[in-house]
Amino acid sequence: MSALGMDSVSEPSLRRWMPLALLAAATAIAVADTHLTESGRSNLPLMFGVAALTAAWSWLCHPSVRNVPILYFVVRIALTAVLVGINPWYGVYAWYGYVEAPNYLPDRLVYPATAVVAMIASASYIGGYPTTPVLVVVWLVLSAGSFALVWYLSRAVIKSREQEIERARMLEELTVTNQRLEETLAENRGLQTQLVSQAREAGVMDERARLAGEIHDTLAQALTGIIRQLEAADRGGELADGARPHLKLADELAREGLAEARRSLRALRPGQLEGSTLPKAISDVAERAGLPVEVDVAGAVRVLPPDQEVVLLRTVQEALVNVTKHAKATRIGVTLTYFEDAVTLDVRDDGVGFDPDTVGMRADGTGLGLTAMRERLARVDGALVVESAPGDGTALVATVPVVAS
Repeated sequence: MSALGMDSVSEPSLRRWMPLALLAAATAIAVADTHLTESGRSNLPLMFGVAALTAAWSWLCHPSVRNVPILYFVVRIALTAVLVGINPWYGVYAWYGYVEAPNYLPDRLVYPATAVVAMIASASYIGGYPTTPVLVVVWLVLSAGSFALVWYLSRAVIKSREQEIERARMLEELTVTNQRLEETLAENRGLQTQLVSQAREAGVMDERARLAGEIHDTLAQALTGIIRQLEAADRGGELADGARPHLKLADELAREGLAEARRSLRALRPGQLEGSTLPKAISDVAERAGLPVEVDVAGAVRVLPPDQEVVLLRTVQEALVNVTKHAKATRIGVTLTYFEDAVTLDVRDDGVGFDPDTVGMRADGTGLGLTAMRERLARVDGALVVESAPGDGTALVATVPVVAS
């Protein structure tokens, strides 16, 4: 029966004013009926007195201002019963008891109170409380019918509210489930990225192992043999004094190449990056280019995966070699930019330029610089863009993605 309450549709102030409005309306109708029918005029003073008492009780002792809900309801129903006995039109005021009972009474008292309200309201239907056996029967039947109707409506309202509560609960559960699903999908995306990264790293490690074997069996062995031959020539005195500086330079270059090969065998990491940062390594390479190179670094410098740093450093080396050999440039600019999700490397020169579409491998085996750069960058999911034209210099932009940590 609590479903008949007005908790969901009104504020306490409305509950306080509604009984007074209904009482005033019932009083006005009763007075008009008395004057029209010219009957019951003698009851007007009593009717006004009880109505005033009822209004005062409703205003002063309403549960919104006094914590006496049961007492309020009992007195309010008793005064209503008296008013209906004085004038049946106060049934207009009586029906509001159906609304107040579930709001102000414990659940165990709601049905009995509803039955009392039904009996009072049914008395107004037959013009007052019954005075004959027939009217008593009619009154009881009407009371039972009113109670049954109110009970049925209350059950329907209760069921409707339970369904609304269930729908709200299911919607809340669905929202929570969707949130968990989104979190799971985000976690799966992270795992997928991690797996791709691990697979790429595994492939890189396999390639490093293969290259290490090839370097050990070819380049390192050849450099070691060259050094041994140069040492033997120096000890044997087979060279003129004028050739000794060249012999010394060749020995230094061979030893440096061997040291680099051994570093590659250990970690395939260029010597410039040993104990250094990528910007410092690029600056060191630029200083040895033989041309004036301006190096700039933008963004927050951070350590990249070793394979990415190696690729970027090798790209700078190859680009500077190409500029030195072919561009006839007077100015070279190198910019390393750290973005949140990527790192870019720009190499620009004011040289003679070329047509990128016509560059490729030549018959003598040269011309592989751009192809090698692209292949290196592709191994780390990077990309290379070349902008150039004859007489307009060259701009080379290498980009590698960075997975946010």
